[in-house]
Amino acid sequence: MELSFLTHALIVSLSKTSRPSGESGDTISISRTVSALALLYERIRVAIEYREDHLLRRAAIERIIKRRLILNENGRGIAEYLLKELLWAKYLPEDSVPVYKINEVQTTVDKFIFLRNELTRGRALKEQTELSEWLISSAAAEVEQKLVPSQVREAFINFIFKYYQTRVFLKDETDRTKDIQVYIAVHRAFAKSDNDFIRYELLKLSLPAIQNATWKELKDQTQRIYQTLQNIQKHLTHKLGGKLAKSLKKEIAPFLILRELYEENPNEFEKILSDPKLVEQRVDTICRRRYEAIGRRLVRAGTRSIIYIFITKMLFAFALEYPYEKYYLTRVNYISLTINTVFPPILMFLVLIGVSAPGEDNTKRIVSRIKDIVYHGQHDVNKISLALTTPQRRPVLLFIFSLVYTATFLLVFGSISVGLTLLHFSITSQLVFIFFVSVVLFFAYRVRQTGKEYNITQKESFLSPVISFVLLPILNVGKWLSNEIARFNFFVALFDFVIEAPFKAIFEIFEEWFAFLRRKKEEIL
Repeated sequence: MELSFLTHALIVSLSKTSRPSGESGDTISISRTVSALALLYERIRVAIEYREDHLLRRAAIERIIKRRLILNENGRGIAEYLLKELLWAKYLPEDSVPVYKINEVQTTVDKFIFLRNELTRGRALKEQTELSEWLISSAAAEVEQKLVPSQVREAFINFIFKYYQTRVFLKDETDRTKDIQVYIAVHRAFAKSDNDFIRYELLKLSLPAIQNATWKELKDQTQRIYQTLQNIQKHLTHKLGGKLAKSLKKEIAPFLILRELYEENPNEFEKILSDPKLVEQRVDTICRRRYEAIGRRLVRAGTRSIIYIFITKMLFAFALEYPYEKYYLTRVNYISLTINTVFPPILMFLVLIGVSAPGEDNTKRIVSRIKDIVYHGQHDVNKISLALTTPQRRPVLLFIFSLVYTATFLLVFGSISVGLTLLHFSITSQLVFIFFVSVVLFFAYRVRQTGKEYNITQKESFLSPVISFVLLPILNVGKWLSNEIARFNFFVALFDFVIEAPFKAIFEIFEEWFAFLRRKKEEIL
């Protein structure tokens, strides 16, 4: 069966990706003792800021740059220490970073610090903060790409973008806006990229020379870069962006399997795709393995969520609940304290055990869709069409639905409050309970969605709409609480500016001491 033009283009693009190979020359060396301590610290630090695994390294790079800039405002000479910290924490394999990478990373840091200084000069404080965040996160993205190129991911993102470019229609928008929104949606749905990474990718597409430029070469382009960043932000916050990403997520499973098919057989990828029977066999094997891993993945994600909630939110809540009851009410309700402690992880567990792995029917649909994608169209795919404004043809019904939702909201939280009052919960304990239930259910919902990413179609049960309607108020409150508290995460600030700085300074001293001892040993030999 003949491969489609886009599939041929993907194969050609993948054939140009460089295979990992050992770097020649000296590499940056670190102490294993220091690395063990730094790795332990990093595990604790990661637990207080919930992120997807693939975002952790770039987040660490950004965090290190920000911390280094506190005492070294212009970022001079921080590249070596940045790379050592990444090696300590195992974000990069030991002995994998050649010494020449120090200059490459420093060039990137210098470039974005220069842009930060130039673009923030003379602007209001809020805009200064915003621009600084954008540029430092872009610096982190470029540093990561220079250290760990993601050519395969880029090839698949471009492939999926081209595939949907002619299948997505945004009403009342220009073709350029539509294309940018499709590209952003593919990043969010397929690569699970966050806005910081997407911003850098769009910056590269708008200004291709910026990736390899030095700060001196950008002196005359600062105004253009500023305007580009502003335009990118408008696209990242477009009203249809979230809707389009959700629509693509429902279609993304075949592409995830296709990527895994390549990663397992990079040298035989074209040969496999050229044989429909072989495609069926390999896809079936991959799907079975992925389905079996869903349970383990949910347990791991659920555990991380509980740890994150406990460290960043539960301790904060108990800091209010216990003192309030002890010193204001003069009595402590240990039943409420126990329930507020034990109930969140039990609730998370109960929600997650209801997720079942897809079955054979789902695998058949994935195989069929992969064939639609890879070969010349046997079947037409459903077009995706979204409008910026939804016509309100029945305003009376909309008003009634809004009243019903409001009544449901009051009924749900009112019922919880009544039940807790019967258990003699104080006002503070009730707020803590509602806080936990809302946040835990929101995180559990997110975790459940990750377990469904290989479902090409999701069939709802008879009672599903009713359950969703009842839970919707709680999920909305949980989302709001999580987002708001994440903006003022006390524990993140504590670790980054109070604990991490002295810890890493001590690690550096130990690193220098061990390096000194190694040199002395070499002198003896």
